[in-house]
Amino acid sequence: MVRVRQVTLLTKEAPALPVPRQRGRSEMTTAQITYGNIRKPGKGGLFGLPLGALIGLVPLILTMIVLVAAGQWAGAGVTTLVMGVVVLPAIVPARHGRTLYQRWGLRVSHTMSENAGHNVLVAGAAGRAPDGKCRLPGLLAASVLTEQQDSYGNPFGLITLPTHKHHTIVIDAHAEGSEFDQAVIDAKVAHWGAWLSNLDIEGGIVGASVTVETAPDSGLRLRRMAVGNVVAGAPQFALATVGAITAENRTDAPAITTRIAITFTGRGDRDVKDRTTAEMAVEISNRLPALLAGLRTTGAGTTVRLCTAQDITDFTRSAYDPSAALAIEEARADGGTGLTWDEAGPVFHHDGFEVYRHDRAFSTSFGMSEGPRGIFYANCLQRLLAPQRDIERKRVTLLFRPVHDSAAVVEKNINSTIFGGSGSRRQTARNQQDLAAANQAAVEEAAGAGLVRFGLIVTVTTTDPARLAKAARAVTSLVGSARLKLRVALGQQAVAFAAGLPLGVVLSEHTMLPTSVRDAL
Repeated sequence: MVRVRQVTLLTKEAPALPVPRQRGRSEMTTAQITYGNIRKPGKGGLFGLPLGALIGLVPLILTMIVLVAAGQWAGAGVTTLVMGVVVLPAIVPARHGRTLYQRWGLRVSHTMSENAGHNVLVAGAAGRAPDGKCRLPGLLAASVLTEQQDSYGNPFGLITLPTHKHHTIVIDAHAEGSEFDQAVIDAKVAHWGAWLSNLDIEGGIVGASVTVETAPDSGLRLRRMAVGNVVAGAPQFALATVGAITAENRTDAPAITTRIAITFTGRGDRDVKDRTTAEMAVEISNRLPALLAGLRTTGAGTTVRLCTAQDITDFTRSAYDPSAALAIEEARADGGTGLTWDEAGPVFHHDGFEVYRHDRAFSTSFGMSEGPRGIFYANCLQRLLAPQRDIERKRVTLLFRPVHDSAAVVEKNINSTIFGGSGSRRQTARNQQDLAAANQAAVEEAAGAGLVRFGLIVTVTTTDPARLAKAARAVTSLVGSARLKLRVALGQQAVAFAAGLPLGVVLSEHTMLPTSVRDAL
């Protein structure tokens, strides 16, 4: 399973914003607010080893001590050699924070998948599926899409993953951009932090994601809007102007779409049974007005709306086969595509080690290996989100996971930071800074702030394989201002591609080991 490095972000409830006195622009001087205190979940240990690995070495250390006490130097030497062979791959620095064990494991697991033929899928009438359907591959193969209604009677699509009892809604947002005064931007960021913090208070929410996708614009919407507003008897000059605009601006302006996915869990507690899709639909529909109302103050736009089942099917099909995007857009403008969820997946896909091929497109996905260090600003991701000439299609997805036991997490971070610094006789500046940040997080959590784990997935897609390498290099140059690091999702391209779609894949819930066990290892 793909593992996207996630860190902990401390968000505060948005304070009441005072109404400023009306002043001239020359008098208004607003200091730009900075952000920070992003920390990885605590995995403290001595000599770079986490606590779980140190406990595993205790039998070897005890054996070596007994052999030395008994004078069996040869046996003690062999034990020391075994310890070195076992420990060195776990502490040798590797790129992007991966140990040699993790890199070897990725390569071995992908090789085994290739040998078994599990990385190739052929669907459709001539494929391997008995019913000839084109379902989504991988983690979403068992997903079901149904049409529901909210408390106001508006339809919305509900993606259900029966194996994990997850239920996801998708919201279509029309972001307002960043051309505002700095005070307005800071206020929107504060409201966005409050909205994320409320995900934990809402309860039953296991994940959320924000996907910003840039793709070539077909010009169909511009042409339909221009032609639809032409009236009979219009002057020839006006007709010529409209014709020139639609002809010259057909594909120059890229299309930017923003979608927000929220995933609810239907699992019951000890004394409560799991809820069905119908029960979850009723509960979600009652909570949607508050969730949508909160988004309207975050910069997501005042016209946020729920995606219907047909909307979700259509954009999913376009993601897996971009060459069909124009036909899908034309069909939607003429009454609808009629596609079903069983037809949204690819007819062919090949999950390569570095490249994912799906139908007539080629994609490479990146995961965040290290979050921003130090301070950063509200526009740190602006370059990454903006359209790029060298990248045909780009999808940037921020994954959020609310921490429901935030008090225990901040205390664990403090303990792990202290434990990690105890391995050195002299406290370095980095240790002191980490401990101060951990204590600050604990203080702010006690004051009511929330904790959110987040990750980042970037997917670039082209229909020409020769352009994919250039697009991938362009992505790595766009994250410099954000002060974060990206790595190619080696051996996990199909999973990262699915997680980057706004379909509610919560990666931590799809691993073989529970999160608590992985954090201890």
